Amino acid sequence: MEKEITATNNSLIKQLAKLKLKKYRKETGLVLIEGERFVMEMAKRGAKFEYLLYENRPSNFSQNCTYLKCSPAVLSALSQTVTPSGVIGVVKMPKREFALPKSNFLILDEIQDPGNLGTIIRTALAFDFRDIYLFNCVDYLNDKVLRSTMGTIADVRLYEFTFDELQLLNKFDVYLADMEGESIDKISPKNNICGVILGNEANGVSDEVAQIANKTVKIPMQNDVESLNVAIAGGIIMNKFNKQGD
Repeated sequence: MEKEITATNNSLIKQLAKLKLKKYRKETGLVLIEGERFVMEMAKRGAKFEYLLYENRPSNFSQNCTYLKCSPAVLSALSQTVTPSGVIGVVKMPKREFALPKSNFLILDEIQDPGNLGTIIRTALAFDFRDIYLFNCVDYLNDKVLRSTMGTIADVRLYEFTFDELQLLNKFDVYLADMEGESIDKISPKNNICGVILGNEANGVSDEVAQIANKTVKIPMQNDVESLNVAIAGGIIMNKFNKQGD
């Protein structure tokens, strides 16, 4: 008979519960992935699972990890959602050293809303912007970010970079998204790989990040609409540049 963990003060459960805190996610590179659909999507995209904890084991999940049957109380102790799920995965997220992009790329400057960051990551993959550079953004291992990506975070390359490393991207065409720029309808990137800078929800792009841009672009809009949510704006611009290669 399969042994079940029923005590919330179990030493392993106590360690895993610490992953709700940014400090321990950063130290270990481990994150909690909650819900069978989310778990299966991450597994499909090649995420490396360390543990799978469950009330009823999913029949269609097969990875070389440790399987742990747990009581509802234990799963609730690890849950980060209002309605706890019966399945929680513990995934090892790779920490990447800075590298030049292999695809069209994003530079994200102080994106602070977890939902925005997660949506940008998901949208970036949809338009083949697989390299994403993060400068002073919200923790990308945050549960709200991870859930907003709907598992696509496993298929992009995320880099947290310094200002000195940013300068290494100046060999590419880099476009700054700003309402004072030239319409994206008039832009044709000269190189096979280009980058797009998206800035903070309230303050836009900082001066230090803006200086890496070759050109400033805007989205033409009608009916006196002055601005869009950063994730929506980013999606429109990425779609435009993605079509340049068609």
